[in-house]
Amino acid sequence: MNILGIGGYSHDSAAVLVCDGTLVAGVAEERLTRKKHQGGVPRSAVAYCLAEAGLTEDDIDHIGCYMRPGMRLARRLPYRLRQMFRSPIYSAGYMAYEVLHNAQYAWGMRSLCGRKAKLHFMEHHPAHAASAFLVSPFDEAALLTVDYIGEWHVTWTGMGRGTTIKRLYSEHYPNSLGVFYSAITDYLGFLRASDEYKVMGLAAYGEPEYLDEFRRIVGVASDGRYRIDLSWLACHHVPGSRCGYFSKKFLDRFGPPRAKGEPVEGRHRNIAASAQHVLEEALLHLTARLHEATGSKCLCMAGGVALNSAANGRLLRECPFDEIYVQPAAGDDGIALGAAYQLHHALTGAPRSFVMEDACIGPAHSNDDIRRFLDLAKIPYEQPSDLVARAAGLLADGNIVGWYQGRMEFGPRALGARSILADPTRPDMKDLINAYVKHREEFRPFAPSVLEERAHEYFEGCGRSPFMLFVYPVKPDKHERVPAITHVDGTARVQTVSKAVNPLYYRLIEAFERLRGVPLVLNTSFNVMGEPIVNTPADAVRCFYSTGMDALVIGDFVVTKR
Repeated sequence: MNILGIGGYSHDSAAVLVCDGTLVAGVAEERLTRKKHQGGVPRSAVAYCLAEAGLTEDDIDHIGCYMRPGMRLARRLPYRLRQMFRSPIYSAGYMAYEVLHNAQYAWGMRSLCGRKAKLHFMEHHPAHAASAFLVSPFDEAALLTVDYIGEWHVTWTGMGRGTTIKRLYSEHYPNSLGVFYSAITDYLGFLRASDEYKVMGLAAYGEPEYLDEFRRIVGVASDGRYRIDLSWLACHHVPGSRCGYFSKKFLDRFGPPRAKGEPVEGRHRNIAASAQHVLEEALLHLTARLHEATGSKCLCMAGGVALNSAANGRLLRECPFDEIYVQPAAGDDGIALGAAYQLHHALTGAPRSFVMEDACIGPAHSNDDIRRFLDLAKIPYEQPSDLVARAAGLLADGNIVGWYQGRMEFGPRALGARSILADPTRPDMKDLINAYVKHREEFRPFAPSVLEERAHEYFEGCGRSPFMLFVYPVKPDKHERVPAITHVDGTARVQTVSKAVNPLYYRLIEAFERLRGVPLVLNTSFNVMGEPIVNTPADAVRCFYSTGMDALVIGDFVVTKR
C-alpha cells in the first residue's frame, strides 16, 4: 500500500511517502523551490517522493493531509464572529479569508489524487502526536503537542499504545503558548512563526528580570494547566502582523517593540530570558500532570514548540519522564510523517516495525551528477584517495568546510548531510562563521556533532541525541576546550553521531579527533540566513562561493578557494 502524507499548507508544506510501512522519502517544499517556509500544495515535494520510489500519482492508494478544513471553519468562524464588536473590519476580512483559504486547501489536496487515491483530512494535533509516537522506540508513551494553532487546539495531550492514540485533554485558541512565544518573537524584531529560535538563543544572554510580570501573562494552575492572560495581548482580535501582538498594557510596561535592524539592548535580552523561562515552567507543569495522568515512563513531543531545544533539555533534566522522543521535523512539515503512518496502521492493522533514527530521507545526487556539474561550471576540483582524511585535515587547519553528502535531512536541522563544519576548539570560530559565512546575528550559537559513545565525556547527562533537539550543559572542564560550540550560558545543542546510522560522518569526526584531540566538530546548516538549506550541487556551490567558506567537500570531490 502506497501512502502519501502531506504536512503544512499555510507554511512549511512537505510530503512523505510510505510504501507498505517503509519510509521511502520525505522533503519540505522549500528545499526544492528555494523559498523559505514555502507553503501551499507541495507539488515539487510530491513529485520527488514519487520519483524516488519509481511511482506515478496513479500508484498512490491514500493521501493523508495535515488538517481538517471543516473542523477548522466550524471552530474559527464562531470565534471571529464574537470578536466583531471589537474589530469589525478585521473580523469580517478574516472570516472571508478563512472560507477562501480552506476551499483552496481542500481543492489543492484533491488535485494531488490520481485515479485511485483516497483523500483523508487528518486532525492536526493527533497527526502531530502520531509523527512522534508511531516512529518512536516506545511501545507506549504519553503524548504532548504544543504549537501556535491547529484547527482550534493549541496544546494537546494523549496516550499512545501500540498503534493507537487516545486524547486526554487539550487547550484551545487563544490560550496558546505558541502564540505567546511568537508574540515575543515579533516584539523583539524577528519574524514570527519562523524566528523563534533566535529568541531562544538570545535568552541565554539575558536575565529573567521580568519574571514576575511574565508569570502573570503565562500562569499555571494547581490542576496542572496553564492560562494566558489575554489582557496583555491584542492579536486574538486584531491583525498582529500589522498592529503588533501585544496590547497597550504590555507596551506601557515593557516599552516599544524593537524594529528590525535596531540594536539589541539589555531590555530585549531580559525579555527573551523571561519569556523562555515561563515557557519552560509551563511545559514542566504540563508534563508533571501528564505523567500523573498516564503513569508512563516515556514522553513523545511534537508541534512547533517541540523545536525549542533549550526547553526540551530542561524537560529532560527536570520533568518526571525517564525518556523523551522528538522526531526531526516536529513542526507542521513533520505532520506528513504522522499522517502517513496513522493511515498505514489504521488501514492495514499492521503492528509497528519502524523506528526513525535517521533524518536523511531527502534527495541525493550521485558522484556522476556532481562531477558533471563541476565540469560544466568549469570549477577546479580534486578527488582525493582518502576523502575523510582530506576533509579532517582541512578542518584541523582552521578551514570552514561545506559538507555535502548522501541524502538530505528532513526537518530544520543539518545533521551531517548538508552541513557547514568547523573546528570547535578555536575561540574565534563562532564569530567568524556568523559574520562571514552565515551572515546572521552575533548572539546565535553553533551546535556540536559528537561521537555518540563519547558524548557523556563533554556534555552532562547526554546519551543519544541524534536530531539535535536537546540542549545539554557542557561539562565545566570542557568549556575552554570547545569554546566555539559552548553557548554563553555553558550549554550546547548536541547532535550525537552513530556509526551505524551515518558511518561517513562518524569517520570524519574520528579522523578530526586524531588531529585535534576532541571527538566532535562544529556543525551548522549549509545555508545563509533567510535561505533554505541547500539541495542540489548548484545550490551548494553557489552558497560556497558567496560566503566565507574555505572548502567544499561534495560527494567524492573537494573544491577549495586557495
